[in-house]
Amino acid sequence: MTIELSRPVADQPRVIAQLENLAGDHPHYRDRLMAYRDEIAALFSCSQFLATYVLNHPESLLDERAGALAFLHEGLSFERLHAELEERFAACISTEDGMREVRRFRKDKQLVITLRDILHRADLQTIMLELTMLADVVAQRSLGFLDQRLQQRYGAPENNGVVMIGMGKLGAEELNFSSDIDPIFVYREEGETSGISTTPGVVRNRISALEYYVKLVEEFSRFLSLNTADGFAFRVDLRLRPQGTRGSLALSLNGHEEYYESWGQLWERAALLRARPVAGDMALGADFLEAVKPFIYRKYLDHDAIEEIRRMKSQVEQLKPGTPSRDIKRGFGGIREIEFFIQIFQLMYGGREPLLRERSTLKALHRILQKGLIGHDDSHQLSENYLYLRTLEHRIQQVNDLQTHSLPASERDLGFLALKMGYPDRTTFLADLQKRRLRVRGIYDSLFQQTPEGAAPACSGETLLCSRFWDLDTPDRSELTAALTEHGVQNPDRALYHLTQIRNTIYSFQTLKGRKLLETIIPQFIESALRTDNPDWAIMQLVDFSRLLATNESYLEPILKNRSLVTVVTSIFAQSDYLAKLIMSNPEYMGSLVEGEIRWRVRSEIVHELDVLSDRKEVIHAVRLLRRCEEIRLGTRFLNRLINVIQLTHSLTTIAETVVGKLLRFVSGEAPDNDLLILGYGKLGGREISFNSDLDIVFATPGPPQAHHFRQAENFLKSAMSHTREGVAYSIDTRLRPDGNKGPLVTSLDALRDYYLGNAQSWELQALLKARPVTNIGTPDMRRSVIAMKNRILAERGPSVVLDDVLHMRHRIEKERAKDDPAAGVCDIKLGSGGMNEIEFMVQYLQLHHCAEYPGLLVQNTIDAIRRLRNYGIVDAPAAARLHDAYLFFRVVETMLR
Repeated sequence: MTIELSRPVADQPRVIAQLENLAGDHPHYRDRLMAYRDEIAALFSCSQFLATYVLNHPESLLDERAGALAFLHEGLSFERLHAELEERFAACISTEDGMREVRRFRKDKQLVITLRDILHRADLQTIMLELTMLADVVAQRSLGFLDQRLQQRYGAPENNGVVMIGMGKLGAEELNFSSDIDPIFVYREEGETSGISTTPGVVRNRISALEYYVKLVEEFSRFLSLNTADGFAFRVDLRLRPQGTRGSLALSLNGHEEYYESWGQLWERAALLRARPVAGDMALGADFLEAVKPFIYRKYLDHDAIEEIRRMKSQVEQLKPGTPSRDIKRGFGGIREIEFFIQIFQLMYGGREPLLRERSTLKALHRILQKGLIGHDDSHQLSENYLYLRTLEHRIQQVNDLQTHSLPASERDLGFLALKMGYPDRTTFLADLQKRRLRVRGIYDSLFQQTPEGAAPACSGETLLCSRFWDLDTPDRSELTAALTEHGVQNPDRALYHLTQIRNTIYSFQTLKGRKLLETIIPQFIESALRTDNPDWAIMQLVDFSRLLATNESYLEPILKNRSLVTVVTSIFAQSDYLAKLIMSNPEYMGSLVEGEIRWRVRSEIVHELDVLSDRKEVIHAVRLLRRCEEIRLGTRFLNRLINVIQLTHSLTTIAETVVGKLLRFVSGEAPDNDLLILGYGKLGGREISFNSDLDIVFATPGPPQAHHFRQAENFLKSAMSHTREGVAYSIDTRLRPDGNKGPLVTSLDALRDYYLGNAQSWELQALLKARPVTNIGTPDMRRSVIAMKNRILAERGPSVVLDDVLHMRHRIEKERAKDDPAAGVCDIKLGSGGMNEIEFMVQYLQLHHCAEYPGLLVQNTIDAIRRLRNYGIVDAPAAARLHDAYLFFRVVETMLR
């Protein structure tokens, strides 16, 4: 059968093919189909979703009594909808039956409403009202249906009731064709269910009212939202409830009152402007609206509220005029700007002008005009373009029943959309749309023409990302994903997940002042994170950091006053997991970063700070705090290239020496004449401490060690290595003492000299090269005598060290401890072939071999030793340069890895 249309429609070949299939598959409907072929063609052209449904269920459209075509002129009534759905539910045995019926019911009625819309049998406001009425009926009957079934398990809540409050477009009675419904659920008071009587006197399944209503909301959401073989009925979005996704699905009336009174935010006031009781206990709904009225409408707005309104406006502004944007809801000059324009006046004047307390967008706009708050031209432009954009939104959503607000990407589909909107082609359509959006943005911008003097925008550069930061849950996140990708984010989906966590942290802040500060600060951190070389890592670290800020309001104002900290912190987050976790492990570490200066400090300043810390904390905690705070400060300077690796390791060594000296005085009772010496070996002796370095030390005394020397040494080790919340002060290794672990913990200097002269092996002499007394421990004369003794030992034994012994030890270390694995691409830069340890062994052998002739070679630091080997002509300049550069390179890599 060939079907011809009396007027053309968009995508006509597809539409005619579907009409012919419908006529061929259902010949008993052929006459009715031919009588209404143009109307059905218009329906199929606008909605592939409903065309598919009709092909499977032709009676929903073509039945003479109950089909959608029978209601073209009279439309739908609440009573008829209510009665029909009640009848359908009455025949349902199971919840699954109910889910199937409610989905069929919604599609059947959408057929009627869509036909009336595209055939202009009703205006847009009537269409929105009918869509809302359909949702109301579904919500009312579904809630009742589920409540009855739940009572069969738990009994009825005693002296209680629940109401579903419609928010957003549902509350305003302005639903579109594929709207979510945004409810919150309020029950009257705390209590319990009656439970179920099994045998006389035995009651089971008694639960609290809260548990019962949470279960009811969970069932309700699943009942309508679950995507079954029949699709879904309505998507249910519960995020507008108190505390959003973290809040209870249902809350008592008192609970809502307390929340809004104590924690409610401006955006929640704006959301409640549209609140309307939809289903359940309507008297309770009226009580709820009365209870929240003082929160929504205030007679006076303080400065903070005005500034928050200003910030909300900046969040709504998605793109600048002229910037390509397919989103007609959130893009510039879109639906949201019109709605927000109106809500601003309601928030600012609704407390003093009850006339403005109106849920409907266009009615509220008319009342704002009546009060003389805007002019006739602006009112007309906003009203006309609101109707136009909502119609366009309907045409976009009708195609596939998707909650989208974006113009189609393909030129073909854009051309079809233009035809549906009454334009001859897409070029004319897009030009007119652009003019309309520019008019809306011009009026919208008039809300706040000037930025307050001295105020800085929360986001200065990443306009799209920062403005959408507050609306990350939108289903269409393609623009955000694209923006993140442009800034070098490798995994934008994961980054969006982390950004959502960060945003939710802001909403958990305990004071309005704190929230406001966080709302200003956090976007700055996000901007800065996006400018780093590793934005994925920086954004991930900001999740925990935002939680730290949310529990410590004292940090916020110093950060606002010192914006450079934003760059400093995000630079750390992008480069160092160790420092990032360190900062967030203890509020005092963050406090020191916020309050302190990131500058070079001399030893005397560090010693003084440790003394100050020790006055207000136990020494065992003070030394740990100092070490961590200084690691953060020095690591920050290093990562920002304010110091090089040599300056870093020297400074970290100074910190270690300061801590060691303080702990020794602590365990010795601060005795000024203490004669227990601590000799630093390894990296401590060479002033080459890095992050997480162990300290190699040997305890020595000028004379024979006494019992109190051993106690002091043992207590020192205990105080340094005992685990506290801040970890250990340092890990200490004492195995380089004579005879290692078998030897006494404390030895005299004479015994030490005799051991090195008589029994020490080559590797022990190498270790002795780096040995020196830790600064500020013992008297200057004692320290000088130790160095002199060491130099005499090395001058006597050093030239006799055999190269084969050094090579044997080096090869043994490489074989037993190196983690080189060329096949797996693993390179051990410390112990592997050609690594740091190899350079150190070369340098140490040459120091020992020539130190009798050149005593100036007896220095502890490797870089200093290389320089002196060159100066004495032992190593030529090119070789010395290669050793110097390689060693520094390895130290930088090691430091970055640590």
